[in-house]
Formats: sequence, structure tokens, C-alpha cells
Amino acid sequence: MFNATEILIDVFVAQIREGYRRTYGCLKNDYQDIIGWAGNMALENIANSDALYHNVEHSILVTLVGQEILRGKHIREGGVSNEDWLHFIISLVCHDIGYVKGVCRQDREEEGLYATGKDGKMIFLRSGASDASLTPYHVDRGKLFIDERFGGHKLIDSEVIKSNIELTRFPVPSVDDHQDTNDFAGLVRAADLIGQLSDPRYLKKITSLFYEFEEIGMNQVLGYQNPADLRKNYAKFYWNVVYPYIKDALRYLSLTQQGKQIIANLYSNVFVIEHEKLQEEPLYLIEKLPA
Repeated sequence: MFNATEILIDVFVAQIREGYRRTYGCLKNDYQDIIGWAGNMALENIANSDALYHNVEHSILVTLVGQEILRGKHIREGGVSNEDWLHFIISLVCHDIGYVKGVCRQDREEEGLYATGKDGKMIFLRSGASDASLTPYHVDRGKLFIDERFGGHKLIDSEVIKSNIELTRFPVPSVDDHQDTNDFAGLVRAADLIGQLSDPRYLKKITSLFYEFEEIGMNQVLGYQNPADLRKNYAKFYWNVVYPYIKDALRYLSLTQQGKQIIANLYSNVFVIEHEKLQEEPLYLIEKLPA
């Protein structure tokens, strides 16, 4: 039977294995296998999610962008050890795993109770709620999953991965330890943001993101009444909110051929929205003219 998700995961796993081999050759070759296993394990879990936007494709895009960021950093500056690479990639493939209902050991799906990832507390979700309902808790749930899966592992330091995932929390907390944009955790956050906003199909997926926001009441907070409002705000959101956190990552992406294409895709999306806004302004002025 043709299974598009299975094919997608298999091709992705081959790409992240090749990314390690291209950078480090045969050095600690078993890390290739660990990366491949972690990627497959994470995406098989995420494939069970019913979140409209935060799905397998999103995690793949974020991870491949992050891999290219780290490759650019290593090309320009060096000093990225194979252990750094291993933990960085695992952080990326697992960064949104907290969205998945049932992924934490404390989850009791039959009762609608799910771990929040903080102090052993649980949250009740009504029948029919999608995984997007876990958005406020997904970072802490992801860190709990890492503890459960990798705590005490001989080669994988769960604390490093948890620190990386913590910086994907958004909106970004104002505390100082969330402001670094050039350390590995800051680059994981940048990969999350760029992977989303540089997706060539992102502007088509905004409707899915809107309805994830709707489920948790975020649209009312942000003042969005429909997906078009979210789309119109894309360029402003990019320049005012996202750009300060991704400047260093963009510099690293500009050093590789694939990275250049990612940047081109990102600014293509920004340009489309800015162009649409410029086209709308004359129409708005015409409507305001007296009859």
C-alpha cells in the first residue's frame, strides 16, 4: 500500500543521516545510527498527531533548516563537535513532540487527562479536542518526554536537549537566558521560526495555523477574525517579532547552497505579503474619496 507519510519519514531519516556523514565522515559512525533512530522514533510519534499545522511536515522542515544552520556555523567557525551535532538534531526532531496526546507516560487518554510537564500536574481536554489544545504545555511536555526517553542515557545528555527545546517557547520570555541568538539553543529556536516561515507552502497553510489558534483562544487575544487577518500580519510579524531572533542563523544559512535557497524561500513569502499590502493601499484610498 502506498503510504505517503512513511515515504516522507524514510527520505527524511536518510537526509539527516547523510547530513552527519557529510560533516564528520566516518568519525563516530554510530552517531549516524542514533540520529536516524531518533528521527524515525520522533516522527512516528508525531505522525499520530491530529494537530492541523504542527505535524510531520513541519518537524521535517524545521530539522532540515536547523541542520543547514549548523552546517553553515561549522563551515565558517568550526568547533561544532559531533556530540553538539547529535544533540542539536535530536532537539530539532523532538521540539514539538509535546503536542502529541499520549506521548508522555503520565497521559491517561481514556480519561482525557494529560501531563502538563510541570510539577506532575495534569490537564483535562474535552472529547474532540485536537492536539493543538496542548499548545500552552507542549514545550514542558516535550522536555518531560526527553527525560522519560533519554534520562540516564550513556551517549545522549537529556539536559542539553531540554535546554534547547526550552528556547523554542514562544512568545519568547523576556528573561535573560532566553535572549541568546547564537548559542545552540538559540539556533534551535531560529530553526523553528525559519523552518515555519520559509516553507514554500506556508502562506497556504496559514488557515491550518489559524484554526489551531482558534482552539486555544489565541485569535481573540491577537485580534484575528479569520485566516486572512493572520496572513496580512505575516510581514509585520516577521520584521518586528521574528527577525531579531534569527539574524545569526540567517548569516550561517547564507554560507551554504541549500541555506541560500531557504533564505530565498523566506523572503519570497515576505515579499508576497508586502506586495499584496501595497496593492491594497490604492484601493483603500479610492474607497475613501468623496463620491
